[in-house]
Amino acid sequence: MALNFSQLRVLVVDDNEFMHEILRELLRALDFSSDKLKFTTDGEQALEILQHFPIDLVVCDLNMNPMNGKEFTSRVRQDKNSPNPFIPIVICTGHAEANHILDARDCGANEILRKPVSAQSIYNRVRAIIESPRPYVHAANFVGPDRRRQNIPFPGVDRRVSTAVIG
Repeated sequence: MALNFSQLRVLVVDDNEFMHEILRELLRALDFSSDKLKFTTDGEQALEILQHFPIDLVVCDLNMNPMNGKEFTSRVRQDKNSPNPFIPIVICTGHAEANHILDARDCGANEILRKPVSAQSIYNRVRAIIESPRPYVHAANFVGPDRRRQNIPFPGVDRRVSTAVIG
């Protein structure tokens, strides 16, 4: 069964305006409503948009200037003035090396989307956020969705129980 995305308000943050057009068309193909899509090329402006507009999902490039996607996501998750530290964030990256994927995960991204993107890959990431939400964790050096996707038993105290925050 296909999900209905028509009411979701999406903010796309990418310093490449050509990517805006690609993402606009792919999101529209998935029945996201054009009037609920916002675009910006700048992480600071994206933070400002989040202060003034209700947004349900952020799709953000990892490599931008002057504020990259990791810095943007960390600010959304950790800044005391963040209007919604629990907003789902999908980080897009053309760099599929493990260190880039781990950086995106470790800054608090919900999902990672490798470029080139497709309607199916966007659908899969948004579906994962909706159908398999992970609890948010606030630890000393991490704020974001639980990085572990499986509940595999391990010896010792389960620290996730005491640090999980319902988002």
